[in-house]
Amino acid sequence: MLIGMDLLQNIKSDRIRQRKKQPYKREVFNTISGIVKGYGLSEDFLELLGKTEDYPSRKSMEFTAVKAKKKFEFAPFCLVSKEEYRLAMTIAGQINNPYLQFARSPEEMLLSAPLYAANPSLGLDDLLRYDFETLLLCQRAKEELAGLEKRVKQLQTFISNVEESV
Repeated sequence: MLIGMDLLQNIKSDRIRQRKKQPYKREVFNTISGIVKGYGLSEDFLELLGKTEDYPSRKSMEFTAVKAKKKFEFAPFCLVSKEEYRLAMTIAGQINNPYLQFARSPEEMLLSAPLYAANPSLGLDDLLRYDFETLLLCQRAKEELAGLEKRVKQLQTFISNVEESV
């Protein structure tokens, strides 16, 4: 009987040692509902959801300063009214991408979809440190530079061909 008790104690202690504390992971709904409640969003916000494709404008690609990520304290669990819940669920259904959980403002919620489309492989550190508008401008600048590099190579090839023919 003593051997059985030692075995049971060993099994219990092994299971306790193997259990690891899992860090709390905020659900996307808590992020959205926290922003909806914190910023006092209403149904008017839904009209903006489809209008972010060209925001910020491709014509104004000047960097004046890196925009800091807004600080927003989320409650561990968000208690919202019926209207806020409905709005949060509608937003979650229309904006469905992995970057949404890192949004800290309504603007970032809107920009999460174009940012994800521009670069679906951004790192966790970038998403937590930089504002989505800054990240999106950076991605657009990279695209513009890639296009300019291609044009420079074409021009160099053209010049080489002209020099050879002369």
